[in-house]
Amino acid sequence: MRETCDWALWSRELARKIAEGGEQYLIDKAKSVAWQGDDGESSKTFRLLRYRDENIDPLSFFYTLASEGDLSKTKNPDRISRMYRSVVETFDMAQEPAFDHRFIFPTPPRLNSLFHKHGEGNPRLIWKLFREAVQGIESVKPDHFERALEVGNVATPKLTQALFLVNPEEFLPFDERATPLKIFESDALPKDWKKCISWKHYRQWLDEVNASFPGCWLCEANLLAWWLSSGQVSVQASSFYQISTNVHDDDTDRWDEFDANHCVYTGGPGQERAYPLAEPKPGDVILVRFGQTGGRGIGMVHRNDYQDGFEEDRRLHVVWLNKTPAALSGSTPRIGFSHAGEPTVAAFRQAPEYAPTFALLDRLRDRAAPDEGPFPDVNPANAEPSPGSAEKTASPTSRKAEPMPPFNRILFGPPGTGKTWRAATLAVSIADGEAEREEVDPDRFNDLRFDPRSGDGQIAMVTFHQNFAYEDFIEGIRPVLKNGRLAYKLRAGIFRRIAKAAKKSSDKRFVLIIDEINRGNIAKIFGELITLIEDSRRVGQPDETWITLPYSGKTFGVPDNLYIVGTMNTADRSIQLLDTALRRRFTFIEAMPNPKHHLISSDIAGVDCQEMLTAMNERIAALLDREHQIGHTYLLEVDEMRKLSDTFRNRMLPLLQEYFFDDWAKIGVVLGNNAFVTGKKVDIRPADRESMDEDRFVYKRLPDADPRWEDPGEYRKIYDGEIGREPEDA
Repeated sequence: MRETCDWALWSRELARKIAEGGEQYLIDKAKSVAWQGDDGESSKTFRLLRYRDENIDPLSFFYTLASEGDLSKTKNPDRISRMYRSVVETFDMAQEPAFDHRFIFPTPPRLNSLFHKHGEGNPRLIWKLFREAVQGIESVKPDHFERALEVGNVATPKLTQALFLVNPEEFLPFDERATPLKIFESDALPKDWKKCISWKHYRQWLDEVNASFPGCWLCEANLLAWWLSSGQVSVQASSFYQISTNVHDDDTDRWDEFDANHCVYTGGPGQERAYPLAEPKPGDVILVRFGQTGGRGIGMVHRNDYQDGFEEDRRLHVVWLNKTPAALSGSTPRIGFSHAGEPTVAAFRQAPEYAPTFALLDRLRDRAAPDEGPFPDVNPANAEPSPGSAEKTASPTSRKAEPMPPFNRILFGPPGTGKTWRAATLAVSIADGEAEREEVDPDRFNDLRFDPRSGDGQIAMVTFHQNFAYEDFIEGIRPVLKNGRLAYKLRAGIFRRIAKAAKKSSDKRFVLIIDEINRGNIAKIFGELITLIEDSRRVGQPDETWITLPYSGKTFGVPDNLYIVGTMNTADRSIQLLDTALRRRFTFIEAMPNPKHHLISSDIAGVDCQEMLTAMNERIAALLDREHQIGHTYLLEVDEMRKLSDTFRNRMLPLLQEYFFDDWAKIGVVLGNNAFVTGKKVDIRPADRESMDEDRFVYKRLPDADPRWEDPGEYRKIYDGEIGREPEDA
């Protein structure tokens, strides 16, 4: 099963070794894996190893291994290859997965990958369930499955994904990716199925999925679900083709080769002219036969090598839907490959062995959204409005999340006031449907991070800058290299991607954080969407509006479960200069310095940092303006004189230089004219006094090596000293 399910054989071998080796075996081996590098040292603090040894359980191990192996989310693919090779060597495995682009390993979201909450869990129960899953689904005790869902940080999608990794022949992830494979309607499930599903319901679903994929592994069904849910494959306008396993007209049946390699091909002279091999596209169906009356199987195309040429090694790559032999009624054509006409389709459809597959295809086609590339647009009526028009459409679903206005907010204030941190906490609060919290668990924010490739997650983050454009934010045509040649591809930007995900999951709230929103050209970036983000024009609101996007020609509206949270540094650009159109559509929330923050020390060798910051900001506001104060985050967790000295020299003083354009006299006033800024009065000859200020001073900053940077008295002068005195002579 090269290319699609090789990983399953490798994963099964690893699971059996761990089940046989036991607890201490896994603990020792997990500590030897090069999780983050070759040196071994960088792996010691790896998340899996941070807690007690007993918390290194097999489900945490497999989930971590899979989530760390996502090539789409790393800038260092070599690290992933090293990690897997380290696992092969550490566990002395007979099989080694392919580490090239064909290696398709299921990669669950890189969320909290552990099957306990901060070390508190039930490792004995997890081990029991793991061993049962390795033996097979009939060995699983329902009580063990359901009790595992009660462990902290464990829910239905995560548990079933881990069981799938352990035994991909018999288990399948039950999550939103599997939506296309849900045989029974969602109202047959409890409303809280994502948190906890009964073993009875899960088994019923697995049995029905198995029945829909005769002769196939469940990892093949999972792969199809992944392609369908991510938009890589669409069945909305799929076509049928037929192919013979007698590739070279030599009476040889190559079905076993087709089956094992998840591909089909044909040969013979003139195939480029005789066969339409370049035509099948992802989602098209291949009916496989031998002779005129022998059915071999049915597959769905996911990649077509023939679109790039007709060399001998070209293949049509498929995911198998049915691998059951069947006797076909009626005659099928003898040509090696062609469009499947009605008689051929009818011959396959009438075979009882293929009835489940046609029922699956009919169901998928009925439920499919319009094909729109990597992330299908799904408007509230599950169909697009007419191109070029702005229309009102009914609400997507009765289960949609209740809006929590305002939809658009900007946190503004001086640098260092924690705007980005507060934006993250606000985003988590919105996504969870709660009032804004002062702090959130960083793991919760990471759990909700949006993956623009898969569409998973609820919170995305982007930073505006001078070169950021509409093409980056909404959509645009970008150059790509294809087989060494330059081509152009339409690519959706982050806003369009998260908007599509929000439309598809209308029972959730999504948040886009735009850091430094005022640094971008708002009119250039938002374009016509500046109208759509208004509260009243959101989809589902009284004046909902749709527009036609200029590049793709698709109709687009902004759903009312997508929130925008921006941050704005007022020292970088005054709020009065912000684009008026954007200003009218956002609620502004001031974020000012908090010198009394509980993480700012009031006693570092006698220095009260809270009083010091208060005094400095009062003088900055008087000398400059309140938008250029110094934020409290500069002094958070500064708990010793060395840290205070480093912060002042390398962060706070350079900020003051920028604020006052190196006007050292004013900087000295802000610092209470302590020793950090020294000045020397220039002696002026009487003949030059008409052209120069008699009281002119030359200022300079205290050298970094000067011990006065760590003198508590110099810091106390900032809030206790006499402001009006002249600067100290150098």
